Amino acid sequence: MPTRKSPRRSKSPAPSVDVESPPPRGEPKDAGKKKSGLAGDYGALALLLFLYTLQGIPMGLSASLPLILVEKGASTAQQAAFSTVAAPFALKLLWAPLVDAVYSSRFGRRKTWIVPVQAAIGVLLLYSGGWMDALLAPGADGKPDVQPLVQIFLSLYFLAATQDIAVDGLALTVLSAHNKELGATCNAVGQTFGTFISYVGFLALSAYGLVTLGGFMVFWGWVFLGSTLWVLTVRRDEHTPQPGGAGAAMVATYLEMWQVLKLPNVRWLALLLLTCKAPLTAFEALIPFELQKEGVSKEKLGLVSTVLLPVSMIAQSWASKKYLAGRKSRPLSVFTASYRARLGFGVLLIGVVFLIRAVGDGGALPPWVWLVGAVPFCAHTVSNSVMFVAQMAFFNRVSDPKIGGTYMTMLNTISNLGGQWPGPAILSAKAALEAYPTVDAFAVVAVGGVALSLAWLAAFSGRAAALQSMAIKQWHA
Repeated sequence: MPTRKSPRRSKSPAPSVDVESPPPRGEPKDAGKKKSGLAGDYGALALLLFLYTLQGIPMGLSASLPLILVEKGASTAQQAAFSTVAAPFALKLLWAPLVDAVYSSRFGRRKTWIVPVQAAIGVLLLYSGGWMDALLAPGADGKPDVQPLVQIFLSLYFLAATQDIAVDGLALTVLSAHNKELGATCNAVGQTFGTFISYVGFLALSAYGLVTLGGFMVFWGWVFLGSTLWVLTVRRDEHTPQPGGAGAAMVATYLEMWQVLKLPNVRWLALLLLTCKAPLTAFEALIPFELQKEGVSKEKLGLVSTVLLPVSMIAQSWASKKYLAGRKSRPLSVFTASYRARLGFGVLLIGVVFLIRAVGDGGALPPWVWLVGAVPFCAHTVSNSVMFVAQMAFFNRVSDPKIGGTYMTMLNTISNLGGQWPGPAILSAKAALEAYPTVDAFAVVAVGGVALSLAWLAAFSGRAAALQSMAIKQWHA
């Protein structure tokens, strides 16, 4: 029998790749290509990890301030005032469409924002670092002046939040479809590492009198300026021409974001995110202050964090690889499981506080107390880290690339708002209870937080599983 020859297929030139233009909805960036592993994404992952690490620097610096303020005699009310500095991360949705829509096509869509914002952070660190030691000095009332500290760190957080919008948008477009969820790992590991090296680094160096907070901030100011020059050398990121210009694109993004917020599943997710952290914060925010009151120095608290950094990063990477990668991953199941673990170990930490109250003597604790406290502290930190990376993995999965970083920013904003509003409220409640000498303010707030955490699990665990099972297209307007 004669055989039919198959027609020869001509080879066509490979299409050019636009790293900032998402593919048509429903089509992955690498559609038609059989890729696996990290091939082709090493450079993108390194860039994302670096940029997210820089975001963690202001976070770590601000995390060290409450411990310093307690040492300087600041009141609980002053602590509550300073806890508001992270508010920009809870409000960045307001200007995210602006960051998505307004840019220079010659410079690059994301570089338009990343480069000047990083430079501004560097300049602010250099300027404020020169005044920081004077601001921390006790005033006429024996307490430091918190108001200028709030203004400085509020500005740092605003700039870091703006950079986060741009980097989130970059993560959705520069990674291959099969590696997209690794953007969550870069976010979690990078911010964790950045927070660690600025928070623990300062506490460790200051413990030996090697650096002041002002000098430490000046150092990081120069690092930011130097790294900005390096980012300038990165290849210009491409863009898609915007019909009607930037103004029309920005309005369209706001409208589409509004349509997304009207989706019932998005509303349920928002309610979940706005309420999940408040009960945990009721005791987590108070434990470091209570330990300091019992004589545990900020340097010792920082030393514990030093040990926990590699543990947290390993846990995040392991969870990402084992449970959060691939089409069959179940990130919200990991989220609720980590929530239960975080609550359980948090209860043990409350017990550690009361144990130190019973046996402590000005910080001179028996060695066995440190061993007893180290286990739940380590496990609590790990569960917190895994909970965060699971949340970010779910955001990466459901976010619509069509509106760039705005969708991710919207979900992150809601999550950050859920994490930020409880802090000032809890500290204010504790300050009010401290007006009654016979009331153990920490015990009342902590027990209330545990009870509310259990109530949240009962109310939302089933809802989280239902949201997880929904098709991706149901999350797009």
